[in-house]
Amino acid sequence: MNRRPALRAKARHALERYFRSHSLPRVTLGLLLVLTAAAGFFASVVLLHYGVDSMAVRYPIAAAMAYGVFLGLIRLWVEIERARFNPKPGEIERLAGEGNPGTPRATYPGSSNRGSWLDWLDVSNAFDLDDGCLPALMIGAIVALAVLVFTAIANAPAFMAEVFLDAFIVSVLYRRLRIAAKEHWLGTAIRKTWLHVVLTIVLLCVVGGCLDWVAPGARSIGPALRHFWRG
Repeated sequence: MNRRPALRAKARHALERYFRSHSLPRVTLGLLLVLTAAAGFFASVVLLHYGVDSMAVRYPIAAAMAYGVFLGLIRLWVEIERARFNPKPGEIERLAGEGNPGTPRATYPGSSNRGSWLDWLDVSNAFDLDDGCLPALMIGAIVALAVLVFTAIANAPAFMAEVFLDAFIVSVLYRRLRIAAKEHWLGTAIRKTWLHVVLTIVLLCVVGGCLDWVAPGARSIGPALRHFWRG
């Protein structure tokens, strides 16, 4: 019987508990998301400068570019944690033995439970764009973006433990728990975040399209919203 999946779950469980005890994973991920949003804003400004006027086109492209920055920030975080990772003797082994690592508490993007927080989004009439439902569609997309951010931060300890596991497992945890790395950290980070990214891009496309619709000629969200509220 192959014991690697069980040992990997054990290591992930230990790291998740370690980060909860020794750092602020939700605050850290929140800061990374703020920096990612700033990168997306800068990318949007640059794209606008080069003539990409449509918000429905510019915002998704900026989000995709910001995702590359996010992955770079995750790698930087791993290096910082690598330098400060100094558990007490036996601490990792003790944390690995506490609780039931075989039952994850967090729900990752892309997992089978993802519908539990998206069920309220009724997309069956998403393309019925009369004047009455367009503002509701835009507001719904913005709310959905807020939900995506909230769930990402809520799942931060488990996500960071999983990425750190593949980035740092060979040099430290292999000696402690004899677990081989399953995949590269980048593959883990993408696998755990791709659904959030795809949904964010789609929702930004919806928001940008709505703004283009209600404020023709507006090139950014500020003038578009002013036109919308005055309209």
